[in-house]
Amino acid sequence: MNRRREKRERKFFDPYMEEKEAGKTRKSRKGLIAAGVLLLLFLFLFLFGYSSRLTDISVVGNSRYTEDELISMIFKKDSDFNTFYTLYRNRFGEPEDIPFVEKYRVKVTGFHSAKIIVYEKSIAGCIEYMGSYMYFDREGIIVESSKELEEGVPLVTGIKFKHIVMYQKLEVGDEDVFAEILNISQLLSQYGLFGEQMVFDKNRNVTLVMGEIRAVLGDDAYLAEKIAELSDMYSELSGRSGTVYLNEYRPDVKNPSYPFVPGE
Repeated sequence: MNRRREKRERKFFDPYMEEKEAGKTRKSRKGLIAAGVLLLLFLFLFLFGYSSRLTDISVVGNSRYTEDELISMIFKKDSDFNTFYTLYRNRFGEPEDIPFVEKYRVKVTGFHSAKIIVYEKSIAGCIEYMGSYMYFDREGIIVESSKELEEGVPLVTGIKFKHIVMYQKLEVGDEDVFAEILNISQLLSQYGLFGEQMVFDKNRNVTLVMGEIRAVLGDDAYLAEKIAELSDMYSELSGRSGTVYLNEYRPDVKNPSYPFVPGE
């Protein structure tokens, strides 16, 4: 009987068990401390991240959209305005697909500020095809498709093409027509004019449609001079309806006059 009691007493006061229990207590205490530190760190990061919000966003290089329109295309959700999430998206995310924009870059300039740098697609003109407007660049490559006619882009008619494939070159009989379209657009822009439509005939003679005025330019000879003459007389033509013929322009003729047929 006494021996059994001794065994129980020795088991109860076993130093190994005491050390084991103490070790468990220390581990539990360390675990609680670690969990508390992690919770505080998470709370700090959450509050710091929430307070780091982009409120001042500027846009450069954009001409086809307003700043608000472009920002709404890139920052679609409320969480997108978080500064740290923006940094993450710039590094690992996929950019938004924006019509007429080749690419863009969001540069974070501070905890609450960023700059969007836009690189627009180079558009020379567009053609109408199966109810859509197909936009092409200076080389004749189709770069965009839209149901809407974009303001500031001339609609080109009269050129014959075999088929249309996105991001491929229009197959036309005379590829020099693309350089001519771009040249006309640049010359018109130089004089503050715009042709809503460029109409080509089978011999590649071109007529500009500018509101109620049609300007017959003819072939690509002396295009710069013809458009300069058109610019000089445009104020007199403003408000009228008809066709002016500049296709017979000759550089050696002094004080030339150009036929104008009202209502034609």
